[in-house]
Amino acid sequence: MASNSSSLSNTKQRTNEKPKNILIITADQLSRHAVGGYGNKDVQTPSIDQLIRKGTRFNSAYCAYPLCGPSRASFWTGRLPHQNGVHGNNSPDIPETMTTLGELFSEAGYEAVHFGKRHDFGSLKGFDCSEQVEIDLEAPAAFPVNYDSREDVYAEQKSVEYLAKKHDKPFIMAVDFNNPHNICGWVGAFAGPHNDIPGIGPLPPLRDNFENQDEITDRPPAIQYMCCTHHRMHQAAHWNELNYRQYLAAYYHYTKMGDDSISKVLNALQQSDAADNTLVVFFSDHGDGMGSHRLVTKFNYFYEETTNVPFVLAGPGIPVGKQNDELVSLCDLVPTLCDYANIEVPDGLYGRSVLPLLTGETPADWRDAVVSQWYTSREMTIEPARMYRTKTHKYTVYQEGGEELFDIVNDPGETRNLASDPTAKALLDHYRKAFATYTQQWVDPFKALAVYVDEEWRDHEPGYTNHEGACAIDAYLEAKAAGSHT
Repeated sequence: MASNSSSLSNTKQRTNEKPKNILIITADQLSRHAVGGYGNKDVQTPSIDQLIRKGTRFNSAYCAYPLCGPSRASFWTGRLPHQNGVHGNNSPDIPETMTTLGELFSEAGYEAVHFGKRHDFGSLKGFDCSEQVEIDLEAPAAFPVNYDSREDVYAEQKSVEYLAKKHDKPFIMAVDFNNPHNICGWVGAFAGPHNDIPGIGPLPPLRDNFENQDEITDRPPAIQYMCCTHHRMHQAAHWNELNYRQYLAAYYHYTKMGDDSISKVLNALQQSDAADNTLVVFFSDHGDGMGSHRLVTKFNYFYEETTNVPFVLAGPGIPVGKQNDELVSLCDLVPTLCDYANIEVPDGLYGRSVLPLLTGETPADWRDAVVSQWYTSREMTIEPARMYRTKTHKYTVYQEGGEELFDIVNDPGETRNLASDPTAKALLDHYRKAFATYTQQWVDPFKALAVYVDEEWRDHEPGYTNHEGACAIDAYLEAKAAGSHT
């Protein structure tokens, strides 16, 4: 892995051009595998698909952490979680002295505005952030809405209002939509096994990797006992195949709601005075389990559905109708946009500009692996873990114990863990060494991180259908209600 490199061959030519506007649109919990323009035929995402057709899509973009807050702090700073200090949804803010995307562009003379979800731990410094306000909306009983969808209505309205006004200076505008994150609330509303849901409509098929080829005992303990540490998996532990298909129908429904929100912003841009002078960047903070491996929502697992996110650029200077397979991190956002706007990139970032990839020639020093991390959600359990993803394989390691190694070329669904296959020992050793090199290069303290998992959350037979009793979130909520620290 290399440090930042600079951009397209015409960077110098852009120096004296009128600054271009930048519109960043994000979804929350949208997997690349749940987008029509990326090949999913069961979901409707016409606005995102149109953006893909108008620009360049990256197929191998990965979040730095499969959880909202840490992922957002990473892409607004260009730094991995161990670099910016945000390692859970209860984490302290980033260091006061750490530079953010909003600060870089504000100091360069841009009007930096933000609408929608924050959850940023100080990483939105430099942006003028709108409030997060809920607006009532009607919803079918099969697809209940919560704050996620209601806040999106307000974000739509404020974004459209901003784009409709006259712009006297270049702007960088970020719109963070919640959906399809509303799927988390849906799991709570339909917890436990249930029968038909009136009004839910046709159900999509289960994904091909709903079941693994190996046994649950071939996966790390953190995966075996996800039902004990993650409350959404606790609620879905005893679901049947019908319930998982209902889950996918709901996930695609909330994804369509998110796409509808995006369409309003894109339409407003086309009708604005910035229509022909704005770079549009679209991505998601992380993905969703999508029922693959019988998993829902997201937590400390690094499967493709959860970590592989859509990442699209469209606008002036961006090739139309192209795609790229190089390994990209959401940490690349800061250096990419700085490169595009001729703003100096801070030192020490994990991210690097993806603009050189748009020429069709990959720089010789482009990364050969991309990393994602885990530490904790809300300190209920502390289970440090890492993903090390190359073009052909994915290696994951958990400090509690257990490894995974997948041949992504021949087993794209990650259904067979090679880490437990004696014939793959040499390959496993290779990835262990490559991962160790990464930790040294980026001073990642993974091996020194402590583990905390109460024995209570490992006390039934492995597997979600064997779950009994409570889960770690229950203990957390009880302690929180009592005013104590967990």
